[in-house]
Amino acid sequence: MKKFILSATGAVTALLPLRFRHAIAKSLIEDRALAQEYGYFYLSSLARKLNVVQLAASGQYGIMASSSNDLSILKKYAETGRWAPELAERLKAFFAGSGGTYLDIGANIGMTTIPIAQYNDSVKCYAFEPEPVNYRNLLRNIAENCPSSDIETYQLALHEHDDVLPFEIADGNLGDHRLHIETGLPAKQNEAGRKIIDVQCVRLDDLPIKLTSPVFAKIDTQGAEPFVFAGGRQTLARADAILVEWSPYHMARLGGGPEIVLRFLEEHFSYGQIEETDAKSGQWGESGPIGEITRRLQSTITEWRDDPMSYVDLVATKIPSIAR
Repeated sequence: MKKFILSATGAVTALLPLRFRHAIAKSLIEDRALAQEYGYFYLSSLARKLNVVQLAASGQYGIMASSSNDLSILKKYAETGRWAPELAERLKAFFAGSGGTYLDIGANIGMTTIPIAQYNDSVKCYAFEPEPVNYRNLLRNIAENCPSSDIETYQLALHEHDDVLPFEIADGNLGDHRLHIETGLPAKQNEAGRKIIDVQCVRLDDLPIKLTSPVFAKIDTQGAEPFVFAGGRQTLARADAILVEWSPYHMARLGGGPEIVLRFLEEHFSYGQIEETDAKSGQWGESGPIGEITRRLQSTITEWRDDPMSYVDLVATKIPSIAR
């Protein structure tokens, strides 16, 4: 809705005399409240009008760059100086006083890989990001903010088999790029009009990943999670903790079986916790034995299937002390 309001406002503004348009622009720059509310949207729109393809913002992790049409991740970082602070603190606590391995599956521009690499340079990080523009910015942000850290990057999508598959590009929310599968389900996030590219898909278990304990895996792949687990059973079974986004709508859009995720976690982990995602409030929710947690989520497969805004993070661990 806000993007629509801004577009309408811009259309009206264009009809005003030049001196009035200048006054509006000056107010946007000088009025702090106005700038915080609308400034980033106008900056992004102006950048694209002028063929500026990249913006950067300074915050706790350093200067992070993204595409000029990034209205989600970079916007939040520019406004708050952070991204996913609850996850960053969880990772710091998990790797405190030791090395280990971090698998960032769905790394985007590096907002979770870079903080842990900065905090503990003895942690080996593997960052997976298939989308070419995000991947270039991931490399740029690593070079800018932690060039000496042990980070290995892959411009790949993880799947249950090797293939080249169509991949849809979301405008504005660059964390919503995802594999494109024709399932015939209603498109509720403007998926029908998205640009389609091809990406290389591989099985996680086929990659030369060297795991040093403790191992933490973050899996946020906009509905491809069942395929990631199916192709990475051996690797992910060695993780001490897994954080996976649980979104029945997105999994249904890709034709994946959510039960694959639940059964895998039941087989290899003992404890679980449901919590709001970091993109929302980051609040902790129900926790307990993994069987209780998976039974709770089983009911959401049908309940949330048609609602893209109903999703949570699921944290699975092998010992209860690292569930939070």
